[in-house]
Amino acid sequence: MIDWQLHFSMGNGSIIEDSKGDIAGCILWWDYGSNYATVGLVVVPSHMQGNGLGRTLMDTVMSQTGARSLQLVATVAGKRLYQQCGFVERGAIYQVQGQLTTQPVPTESNLDIEAIDDTSLNDMQALDACTYGCSRQKLLTAVAQSGKGLIAYRDDKAVGFAMLRTSGHGQTLGPVLAESDNIAKALISRLLCNETGFIRFDLSENALNIKPWLESFGLTEVDKVSLMVKGAFLPSNASGVRIYSLVSQAFG
Repeated sequence: MIDWQLHFSMGNGSIIEDSKGDIAGCILWWDYGSNYATVGLVVVPSHMQGNGLGRTLMDTVMSQTGARSLQLVATVAGKRLYQQCGFVERGAIYQVQGQLTTQPVPTESNLDIEAIDDTSLNDMQALDACTYGCSRQKLLTAVAQSGKGLIAYRDDKAVGFAMLRTSGHGQTLGPVLAESDNIAKALISRLLCNETGFIRFDLSENALNIKPWLESFGLTEVDKVSLMVKGAFLPSNASGVRIYSLVSQAFG
């Protein structure tokens, strides 16, 4: 419920009602400025599927978002609908989760790693905007307020950050952005070294090198979904910083 509340509070939503006034479908999208938005939580009950409701919901969002490029994740079942709406596949997202069977030992690092506060929040938001190509300031502020995070500096320059928050069955670790696998590991290991219970990651393809390391703590890949985009794909590694883990599949 906590995770749904965060998504609803940050999003723009639409619903479809049936003839009795009951909700027959819903969809949300998240605004990251005039150029980019993500779409998610597209829900149509199984007994209502096949009636074109999914397409109606998508048409509504595409009308509301105007000229923005759109990003979403698609299951095998939903991919055809999104392709019909003009989305193309741009990669994969790996859902890796489970009960921690062992806690990671903080990896050695020559970085300055500190807790995110009001001052470093600005550095984190700037690094995120440079990597994603859009402003997610409102989202990152909300995630920081609902959990905890670390930011890494090298020579007073921000080179990565990671955040952990309560969600679903336990906690979600994301976003994670870093210049290298070692920086990502340094941030993740310090966030998890005193944690127990259920942990979830939504990993990008940039994180495939560290995925076995995460699995050594008891986590398992439970799903793989397609990352799809309509329009320009703004996130880029051009700045030298890579996206390892998402805030969520819906938020990006």
